[in-house]
Amino acid sequence: MQQFVGTSLKTRLYLLVLAAFVPVAVLIFYIAKEQKALETEAVLHKTLLLARAAANEENQQLESTRNLLTAVAGAFLMVEDRADRLSGLLANLLRESKGYSDLGIVDPEGRLLAGSDPSGTGQDYSERAWFSACLQGRDLVMGQYHGEYINGEPVLYFAIPALSRHQKILAVVFAALNLNWMNRSILKGLNELPTGSRMTLLDEAKGMLRFDVDAGEWSVPENFSPALHRKIVSRQSGTLSATDEKGVLRIYAFAPLASALRNRQVSVVLEIPQVLALAASKRIFTRNVALLVVSALIAVLSIWWAGDVFILRRVRAMVRASRLLAAGDLSARIGKIGVRDELSHLAGVFDEMAASLQKRIEREEQVMASLEQSREQLRKLAAYQQEVREQERIRIAREIHDQFGQSLTILKMDLSWLKKKIPDKINSVNEKMGVMSQVIDEALKRLHAVTAELRPVILDDFGLAAAIEWQVEEFRNRSGIDCRMENSGFEPDLPKNQATALFRIFQETLTNIMRHAQADEVVIRLEECGGELILRIQDNGRGITEAEINDPKSFGLLGMRERLYPWNGRISFEGRHGQGTRVTVRLPMPPKGVSK
Repeated sequence: MQQFVGTSLKTRLYLLVLAAFVPVAVLIFYIAKEQKALETEAVLHKTLLLARAAANEENQQLESTRNLLTAVAGAFLMVEDRADRLSGLLANLLRESKGYSDLGIVDPEGRLLAGSDPSGTGQDYSERAWFSACLQGRDLVMGQYHGEYINGEPVLYFAIPALSRHQKILAVVFAALNLNWMNRSILKGLNELPTGSRMTLLDEAKGMLRFDVDAGEWSVPENFSPALHRKIVSRQSGTLSATDEKGVLRIYAFAPLASALRNRQVSVVLEIPQVLALAASKRIFTRNVALLVVSALIAVLSIWWAGDVFILRRVRAMVRASRLLAAGDLSARIGKIGVRDELSHLAGVFDEMAASLQKRIEREEQVMASLEQSREQLRKLAAYQQEVREQERIRIAREIHDQFGQSLTILKMDLSWLKKKIPDKINSVNEKMGVMSQVIDEALKRLHAVTAELRPVILDDFGLAAAIEWQVEEFRNRSGIDCRMENSGFEPDLPKNQATALFRIFQETLTNIMRHAQADEVVIRLEECGGELILRIQDNGRGITEAEINDPKSFGLLGMRERLYPWNGRISFEGRHGQGTRVTVRLPMPPKGVSK
């Protein structure tokens, strides 16, 4: 039976189950994308909060610093000539004011007149940028965010001029604010950031300050990406994904820092490694994918087990029974294959069909056996009739030859005797006797022809080849058709009944040629090939058709086949339109020594 080719039922079940997980997988990827967006939005929101908190803190610090410096400037104006007496005041103010690292008063030439640290009196501040800016601007100024330290701590200098009644600058009062203390609200928020995070204060020109969460210190960003810097300063707020100077992929969330301290645009930039910033979404995504894979695996295993137990085993039982039935085992049955369901019902219907088919086949076999028996009996009867007919022909031919032939011969001899006794002068009697003698000769010829037609003596005396050659001569003389035999002297040693059957087939073939073939040439060949006797009769007539060969009313052809049946002989008929017909008889040669 042809093997199954194609997608198996089990594979289709697997694909169906996995297809059910496709929407879930799409949903998981969608949720992961949404979670990633939410986490990125959370980073941006945190950045905005940090920027807002830093701005509020700086605005408050600016106001308190302005007030502090204004008060110190007022105290200086009251004791202008004895400014050194303010060092103690400044030291007390430094202790009472949180976040300041230094307080001092500088004359217009840049020499320290009084300070929270009296040991620094006389120190030169003329080169400080904030000092020069204060003298020029004659108002509160702020120094640079980087480059100035006190006791290793980064500081930011604020300065305000002390003006006389005539608006003359008598001194410059300054305060050094500890940057770490000033950005304490920002640093509190930074403690919640993951390892590897950084915060950068970025202005339009370059990075001002950077705080490293891992190191816990401020520094000046020296290699901030120019392209990334341009993208950040060109927008108010947002998020970007880019690699830093070390090739680490980071999420950059930025927001403006709106502080009165700064007279230019400053952005607060949170730099968080993307793998850490999106760790929660990645963890959720990994968990969901793992759950999906486990669920799909459980579903596939369940389908594998359930499909094998409830479907595939039962289908295999059906296939096995079907193949046995197709192979001829009519007793093959599926039987009970589990719970009562559609497959069980189908198996029951199959078994009913197989039982019905078995009964029908058994009845057909009985009928075929009876038919074959009848056919065999008919063949035996036909063979017996052929044999009886041949025997009867032999008997009739012998009787005609022995009785009538002998009587006619005696009659001719008596007529010859009478002719000698009657005088020659009686012409009428002599003429009559001559006519009678001719009639007797014709009767003898006809007698010999009928005898040969009934049973040619040459077949019994000289064999099949000689009989065929004699029949060829007779056929040529009687029909006028050019008939010849191509024989190399082969004479088959056949039993009498086989030789008779072949000779009768040969006679029937010549009769059909004369009646139907419209031929003018016939060639006969008798030979042995491969242990078979082969007799071929080829004419050049119109050619027999397939319809004539298979016509059930072609009793002559049927009789030829039946004559060969007892000896497993075969006969074939081949016809081509306008090119003639070839009849080929094949008969297994009998073993040598078989009695004739």
